[in-house]
Amino acid sequence: MTQVEHPNALSLDQGDILTDQSHEVMRVWVTNGAGSSVWISAQILEDPTTFGYLMSDTIRHAARAYATTWGLDERQALESIVAGLSAELRNQVGEITTIQEGSLN
Repeated sequence: MTQVEHPNALSLDQGDILTDQSHEVMRVWVTNGAGSSVWISAQILEDPTTFGYLMSDTIRHAARAYATTWGLDERQALESIVAGLSAELRNQVGEITTIQEGSLN
């Protein structure tokens, strides 16, 4: 069954060319006032450390995106993202709910 792309999905038109060797590892959505929805395909990256490397690269890309979108200094944007990440990891402010357990299938 195919799903219709959500109207608020990010456009991939100007991005890298995806091939049959490309795999989506994570999808994250936020809903105003309702939190986030996160899907992770853990079977793609067997070692969790590699997922950490991917998250580090993702955070660096996010800092650049915030800097160019909002006219911020990229280093300051990076520091703000890392501060938010560190605070959330330390304090575990929000609860997470597992809807679908991971598997290798």
